[in-house]
Amino acid sequence: MIWRNDNFAAAVIGIAFMALWPRLTYLSEVAQDPFLEVPTAASMPYIEAARGEGNAAVASPLYPLFLRGLVAVGLAPRYVQVLLGVVSCVLLALIGRALWGPGTGLIAALCAALYGPAVYFTGSLLPPVLAVFLVLLLLAALLWADQQSGGKAFLGVGLLLALCLLAAPQVALFAPAVLWWLWIGGKQRACWACALGTAGAVVLWYLLGIATNAGGSPDLLVRGGEHLPALDMYHARGDSAVLATLLWKWGLAFPFGLVVPLALLGVGFALAARERGALLALLFVATSAVGTALYGAHAETRMVLVPVLLLFAVSGVGQLAQLSWAWKGGAVAGLVLVAALVNASTPAMDRAAQASQHRYLGRAYAELGMTATAVAAYEQALAAGNSDKDVYWALAALYDASGKPERALGISRAFVARWPADERGQRALGDRYMAVGHPQQARTIYHQLVAGSGREALLGRLGDAQLTSGAPDEAVQSYERLLTLSPDSSRVRYQLARAYAASGRVADAERAYRQLLDSPAYGVPARVEAAALLRHNGQLAAAERLLSQALALAPDHRAGLLLLGEVLLEQERPSDALTHWLRLAELEPRNWRVQGHLSRAYSLLGRDAEAREAEARYQREKRRAQLQQRVEAEQKVLAEKILGENL
Repeated sequence: MIWRNDNFAAAVIGIAFMALWPRLTYLSEVAQDPFLEVPTAASMPYIEAARGEGNAAVASPLYPLFLRGLVAVGLAPRYVQVLLGVVSCVLLALIGRALWGPGTGLIAALCAALYGPAVYFTGSLLPPVLAVFLVLLLLAALLWADQQSGGKAFLGVGLLLALCLLAAPQVALFAPAVLWWLWIGGKQRACWACALGTAGAVVLWYLLGIATNAGGSPDLLVRGGEHLPALDMYHARGDSAVLATLLWKWGLAFPFGLVVPLALLGVGFALAARERGALLALLFVATSAVGTALYGAHAETRMVLVPVLLLFAVSGVGQLAQLSWAWKGGAVAGLVLVAALVNASTPAMDRAAQASQHRYLGRAYAELGMTATAVAAYEQALAAGNSDKDVYWALAALYDASGKPERALGISRAFVARWPADERGQRALGDRYMAVGHPQQARTIYHQLVAGSGREALLGRLGDAQLTSGAPDEAVQSYERLLTLSPDSSRVRYQLARAYAASGRVADAERAYRQLLDSPAYGVPARVEAAALLRHNGQLAAAERLLSQALALAPDHRAGLLLLGEVLLEQERPSDALTHWLRLAELEPRNWRVQGHLSRAYSLLGRDAEAREAEARYQREKRRAQLQQRVEAEQKVLAEKILGENL
């Protein structure tokens, strides 16, 4: 038998090592890829299913079991996939030798060893590598069992077919085709034996509910470029010299854009020859192509077709060489035409795929805590035209976390410009206007939301914006209206008290503050602000009592320390005031106002040297604060200018 030939065996072993090199090298090159630690949207369902988490159905129910088994025995799935890829090349060589001779098998195996997308899928936790291995094992088993005299061998073939259907449901139509192939070959007993496994697999397939359309366009089946629903395979070329060599599209989408026209040539020759083994390969290609089209026909699902297409391509080229020059010319012209059609819809850059790739990179980097890199990835996703709302939300949140509220505001403005009817986006825009100190714009947005949709829960935000933007009377109305809805809310009552004070309704403010004295969250600030009102009305003793109570609850409350010192100084008690201001100076050594108060207290106590030192610190820190204020104002203006240009 020819597969026992020593030369053939040595060549197969050499190809196996050649297949091993690019796969191991690729895994080494992408060792820092974030997707190795944070799964993509495509691989996440398989990982969750392998862990026993999540309820989402997966297209390949066998693959999670494969992952779970490998983890249970302590094996790394990606390195096992390397071995499966190598064994797949060996199987392809054996299948090709059985169908068209050792030369065809070896050349096809060599092409599979260096097939760029196959290398790419080795590094992903997706089913193609396992599916290709099982499909080739099935074809090899069919060709071997077909040479046996009995039908018992086909019991195992039937079980293997079941595994193939569970690993790659897009080849389901191949099951009845196999039975028909056996029947017309006069192997009725083998047909019935194989049907046992096939029938069980098909029933299980439907019971598991996996016969669903994965979306996409059927024309992707023969499109030269490699398309994935979530990621851009070509993006990985930037991180891998192996992929950069084995996968590209410069007019011709290599390698699939070259394989398809050559494979069609080989299919034509096989149809003309009508050999039994070639018929099996033809049935596989035809039925699996239909199933793949139903499953979206993207690079992941059509990968099971590639090894057999490589066999047809190699055999087609070999038979083309044997034609006369006239026939060669016509065949080559046809090849060029088919290649042009296959590669015509292959853009140099798929912007949708790029946008999706950067989106998932941003999510992965964010989960890894690499904020700056995540921001850059999300920005690239938006630049590529990403239309996913989650990208805007995630990017704005990262800018908030990075202390860049102006940039977060810009993203929110872009979001609302794109989806003006999205209330969540409008609310976030209002919140970010408040965060950057533009309450007037926030006030307009909140007012529209409350008036337009009756979202009374936003009255608190509206009141805050009105109070901050200098409309305390409007804020009082908003807070009073909200208080009728949430009468037990201390926060609303506290804001209402502040609004009363800002609008000059002192008595109402004092009453509202006193209702908060027992509040754990607002008892201290309510006492301090009520004391400020009492001091303004000349009730210094009452103000002192409230401030003493506040500091008993929060000894380092800075506003309380400052105000109590002022109240004591107004009662001509500079020594007592000095005690509180010295503590405040320890807490805020660069607060120039505190140094001014210290200078006054020291002067009243006759401590002139200390008064002069405090005065010097006052002048120095005041200049520093004014300079810092100017720098921040200029930075804010510059940020708003850049933001406006970007939008």
